[in-house]
Formats: sequence, C-alpha cells, structure tokens
Amino acid sequence: MSEGLEYLARGADAELVVARAALARRQAALLAALVAGGPPPPGFDPEQIRAQALGLAAKRRDTVAKVVPELPQLLGPAFGPLFLRYARQRPQDGGYRADGRAFAEWLLADGHRAGEPAGAGPPGPTEEPAPDRRRALESWLAPAGTRVPPQRSGPLDRLRRALRPQQD
Repeated sequence: MSEGLEYLARGADAELVVARAALARRQAALLAALVAGGPPPPGFDPEQIRAQALGLAAKRRDTVAKVVPELPQLLGPAFGPLFLRYARQRPQDGGYRADGRAFAEWLLADGHRAGEPAGAGPPGPTEEPAPDRRRALESWLAPAGTRVPPQRSGPLDRLRRALRPQQD
C-alpha cells in the first residue's frame, strides 16, 4: 500500500482497506478528468465530464477575473478563450491571484501556442500579445517596487512633458 493511503488502514479490516483504496483511486481519476485534462474514468459519461470540466474552468476564469481585474482589462476579449486554454493545460495550484500570475507568465512564455494543434480548444486569438499588452503584462508581473508607471499619451500629458523643465 502506498504511503499516501496508510491512513485508510487504521483499525480496519483488509477488505475495507482495499475498498477505500479503490475509491480513493477513482476519486483521483475523476478529479483529474474534471480539473487537469485527464481522461474520463470508466463508468462516467465523457460528455458529462467534458461539460462539467468546462463549467469548472469557466468558474475559475470568472473568479480570476474578479480577483485580478487587470488581466481582462489588459487582454480584452482575448482573456476568456486564452484563460480557458490555459486552464485546460494547467490545474490550479494555489489561490486565484497566484493562478492569475501563472496565467500571465504562461501567456508571455508563449505557452498558449505550445502543444496545441490547429483548431484545438475554444475559438479565439492565439497570436502573440500585442507589444503594448505584452509590456503591460510584464509590468504587471514585475515586483511592486520595480514597476514603471505607464506613459500617458493624451494631449494634456504631452503638453506637460513639453513644458517640464529640462534636466541636465
């Protein structure tokens, strides 16, 4: 018996230990199918598993969008499809803020195109983020003390920069 299942054997007979271990394996297989892209376990309807997995990934996406609203603001309509592709490839490991950071790192590392055959996954943009969005994501990921504030480019901002005293 594996070390992780030793707690199942405390004070129980052998049949009960075997049954509990089998149940634990089935539960792990179901969990992997729902949140980690694993195959549907025997005895489960693959379409139901797929629908539930998509629902859980969408809930994860929506929660990340609420906890880290900068990401949907930076990515616009591409956020949803890209996050669902990310969630299909990577189970959540940590809280939602950490999940948002991992998503941004995955996106910048070109993970959204790695291992995806053409036409796989939800429709939506899979191209490289635009340079301004890439810089904004990199800035958002930078430690708080090293972030450079975004350069504003409105007419009033350009006038302020033009009138600013020159420093030698």
